[in-house]
Amino acid sequence: MGDSYKYGVACAPDSPSREAPIILRGEIERVAETAREIGYDGLELQICDPGRLDARRFAAVARQAGLEYSAIATGRELIENGLSLISDDAGIRRAAVDRLKEHVDLAAALGGGCMVIVGTMRSKIADFSRYAYYEDLLTGAKRELADYAEGKGVRLLVENILKGISNYLNTMREVTDYVKRLGRGNVGVHLDTYSMLAEDRDIAACVRYCADRLEYVHFSDSGRYYPGAGNVDFKAFLHALADVGYRGWIATECVPVPTEYDCAKRGLDYIKALETVVDIERSLPR
Repeated sequence: MGDSYKYGVACAPDSPSREAPIILRGEIERVAETAREIGYDGLELQICDPGRLDARRFAAVARQAGLEYSAIATGRELIENGLSLISDDAGIRRAAVDRLKEHVDLAAALGGGCMVIVGTMRSKIADFSRYAYYEDLLTGAKRELADYAEGKGVRLLVENILKGISNYLNTMREVTDYVKRLGRGNVGVHLDTYSMLAEDRDIAACVRYCADRLEYVHFSDSGRYYPGAGNVDFKAFLHALADVGYRGWIATECVPVPTEYDCAKRGLDYIKALETVVDIERSLPR
């Protein structure tokens, strides 16, 4: 299993809230150099207002550092700009979809298979007696976006999110079933360990259930700390991912505690050490 994965780190080219699960922050040149030094393979951009970024500069910085962009995370568009895909305000819904198309454009310009995560922007359902109505709003928006992304060669991801952030599509089974209902081949499932800790019981069964659509993984410990600083069983996750033959990105998405550098380095060191342990365990006679 060694070297089965590409490792990414959540980063932002500005200074978002310290409570945000974004590890490396600041000028993209410094972020890329730090990620390269620690040993990451790529950067996950957590941004809003993508039109303000110079795509050529960002692509050149990554290329010079020997890094890729794994994905663009878009949750800050809801948190900072109030853009929701299921708002009762049609104007807000339209603005949300149009903004996500800008993220798709950026992903296409960055190249290298950069994906777009559409998770938190589904926001919360205010009235569950109207669940079908709100899911239809979400589905219409995601299908429009998927069709647009298809023309750009960009893949989209739907993430499992715990109830405190979004009160539907919380378990891996719910997300997988929803992605299949979408009926778009360029939309995949995104697994987040922090949300699974709260919402899912059987790690291996959940990973098996989503395996044929699984395209991206977030490793984040309890409390959104770096892997190894909480009580998530990452070894079980690595065994489960190996069982289904997953070979994609694993990105760390954590609060920058105790420091950005320590968080990034400790988390990656821990995952790689566990990967070695899992390799050894899987090589033993069964």
